[in-house]
Amino acid sequence: MNPIVETLRQRIAGRSIDPEALPPETVSELLEAARLTPSCYNKQPWRFLVLQSKEAREKGVKTLSSGNQPWASRAPLLIFAYARAADDCQIPDGREYFQFDLGMAVMNLMLAATARGLVARPMAGFDPAAVKNAFGLEEADQVLAGIAVGRPSQDESHLPAHFQGLDKKPRERKPVEAMAKVL
Repeated sequence: MNPIVETLRQRIAGRSIDPEALPPETVSELLEAARLTPSCYNKQPWRFLVLQSKEAREKGVKTLSSGNQPWASRAPLLIFAYARAADDCQIPDGREYFQFDLGMAVMNLMLAATARGLVARPMAGFDPAAVKNAFGLEEADQVLAGIAVGRPSQDESHLPAHFQGLDKKPRERKPVEAMAKVL
């Protein structure tokens, strides 16, 4: 089996996260995985706001939706991924790639976390303007994803009832035939 496909099969977007801090070398490894991502014309438009301190994480949690706050507040690492359109290549026909490039960098970070046995749960449930305001990002910065990272936990007592047990459910994926046209 291809080791990358196997890592993808192991990846879960769990909500039950152990609050124990991650070692600095683990955080560095995750960021290195993102740094190594390919990008259009090698512009590398991605940026990451890495919240490790208790104070920074508390500020970050306040920007999350009420549904994400109960579980994400336990994560020892919160990351907000952002980019600027002006930092990316501009294709003559008008296509912009900065969001695609940022998405690839986030996925590389998530794969590196999975390979380490960590949960790296992406989130759309946050207020981008609040993130920019809380952390002094510039108007042109587009905050596109939040990621809660930590070790998986068997303790689900902190989760709202409707989230309990979801981490253990089998993932459902469409068959290849439903997403790929092979000619």
